[in-house]
Amino acid sequence: MKRTLAAMLTALMLLAILPLSSLPAQAGQAAQPSGPNIYIGCSVSSAYVGETFSWFAEATGGSGDYGYHFHVFRNGEVFDPEGTRGQLDYRYYTPPLPGKYQVVVLVFDNVSGLSAINASPVINVAATPNKITRVEPVSATSLKITWNKVPGAEDFWLYRSTNKINWDFLDSVAGTSYTDTGLKAGTRYFYKICYNKMGVLYTWYSPAVAGVPMGKTRITSISSPSKGRVRLVWAKAAGASGYQVLVATSARGSYRPVRLLTGNSITLTGLKSGSALYYKVRPYRKIYTTTCWGQYSAFRSVRVK
Repeated sequence: MKRTLAAMLTALMLLAILPLSSLPAQAGQAAQPSGPNIYIGCSVSSAYVGETFSWFAEATGGSGDYGYHFHVFRNGEVFDPEGTRGQLDYRYYTPPLPGKYQVVVLVFDNVSGLSAINASPVINVAATPNKITRVEPVSATSLKITWNKVPGAEDFWLYRSTNKINWDFLDSVAGTSYTDTGLKAGTRYFYKICYNKMGVLYTWYSPAVAGVPMGKTRITSISSPSKGRVRLVWAKAAGASGYQVLVATSARGSYRPVRLLTGNSITLTGLKSGSALYYKVRPYRKIYTTTCWGQYSAFRSVRVK
């Protein structure tokens, strides 16, 4: 036991002081001929969480009962030091940042007490997640789904569900958006995607994202009936369960939320006389804990009495 611990400590000290440039660049070349020989195979695949760097390490020539220890390097520097993995000789790793990745593997032989160290080839990782970025209503019967680009993806396969259990294939799309039509206003729909890359369909689906088709609204009446008051009336939007009223002090200014309500009119009080105010309204529908928003109306302005 003491001999094994001493071997591990010696190897880890070597790993800490050994510069990346001095490590062997090609797999299959043992750094310490007296210890186990190490072969490292590595690759990059695509998952719903992004590009995934994976590897396996094969140790031969020792007495057996190997233990493995991994360090992940990014752009030539230690990025993710990792503890001993026991007899687990493979690993899947999702880099949070793009870059050139390399894994350094330490193998120690629990029987002989000998150890060896080697480095994988350098792998370029895009680290781009496969995900839907937006689902927005176009009308009371249609939704537009947008997703991010994935390097090397040839086309995307889009699926739809109303319960996240039963999924229907919609279409394969070369671009990064799709408009789904013929939907029911006020109904919640879920979407997910996977994609083709180099002729292979990667069926790691993106997380499901919800949307609700809703009609548009518009402010039909705005006035200041008395001092410090403004009254708004707007058109009802199909599929909406409520509305958000927003105000700004200029047409292109920053609009801040004023009120959420289920009706289609409101009278605001306590406003500054003589001020010019600009209002917008947008519909929403809340289903359980999910709130889906519709499009903003055009602004209407009023001067407060």
